Amino acid sequence: MGFPIHRANYRTLEPGWEGEVFVADIDRTYLATEISSMKGMARIPFERAADKVDIAGMARLFREIRRGPGPERRDTPLYFVSASPAQLRPVIERKMMLDGIGFDGTTFKNWVGVFRKLRLRRLREQVGFKLTALLAGRAELPRGAIENLIGDDLETDPLTFALYADVLAGRIPVTDLFRILRLNGVMEGDAAAIVTARRRLAPGRGVKRAYIRMERYVDPDVFLDYGPGVIGCRGPFQMAAVLMREGSVSEEGVLRVAGSLLLRGLAPEQLSERLRDLCGRALLSPEQTMALGERMAAQQQIPPLTDPGLPDPKWEAVWRRGPERLWTPPRFVGEG
Repeated sequence: MGFPIHRANYRTLEPGWEGEVFVADIDRTYLATEISSMKGMARIPFERAADKVDIAGMARLFREIRRGPGPERRDTPLYFVSASPAQLRPVIERKMMLDGIGFDGTTFKNWVGVFRKLRLRRLREQVGFKLTALLAGRAELPRGAIENLIGDDLETDPLTFALYADVLAGRIPVTDLFRILRLNGVMEGDAAAIVTARRRLAPGRGVKRAYIRMERYVDPDVFLDYGPGVIGCRGPFQMAAVLMREGSVSEEGVLRVAGSLLLRGLAPEQLSERLRDLCGRALLSPEQTMALGERMAAQQQIPPLTDPGLPDPKWEAVWRRGPERLWTPPRFVGEG
């Protein structure tokens, strides 16, 4: 018996369907849920949709992801995962509808199952939960689906997403997965169930990229070891800009995300600095940075950008890494 989860899938993709699918965390990625303390967790089951506070710009980002990069809306498949109790599904889904976010399914942690087994450690354990949820979702996707993952850096999303991508791609052999899961705090029974779930999966296209909203860490260099697969982003504007480069979001969508942040109080100078940071980390080229900066300045979102700067060589090296390289940093697989 694996980690107790509760899934709801509202859209079945045809077996021959091919394209991008997005899977996003909810807690501290889209909603400002307090999950870092037992006191905060105790409040979660009693919150209403009106109590839920969205993180600035994230709802707009999800709407742009759903819309896609072209002039016509493509309804990009979008699924959400939350460590909140399954009893909150109606509340959180109501909040997403109020924010205009179209979505195709949600997975919640089954707190009733956790309490029934008297394994309260599972309330705060995230690696086993998220991997169970991601693998369950993958099992329902067609082989031609390629996943983009969105999370935050307050819990274990960078590590979990890297492990998930590596085991799907075969960079972590299934025969070594149980050891690595136990090394990273996954309970023995949950680790065994995750290995079984992975063995049952049909081959597929795996994970294209993972995007992490930075809140805990100020220095993006903490993500050097995760690159190029897992990208740390200073908020939804940077996510949108990189997704534009990847062909997932339109340039107009990036401008709309930027506008939503300005409406929520972000200073134009901060937005300009986040744009320059994208160039510094080689996430956008100087030419791409200038072109986007000119559009933003024309809409008076930022001051005129005269010099985007040059990419940092250490970040340029990250983008030259080959696809065979582990996304998971060596210390998490027992090699560091």
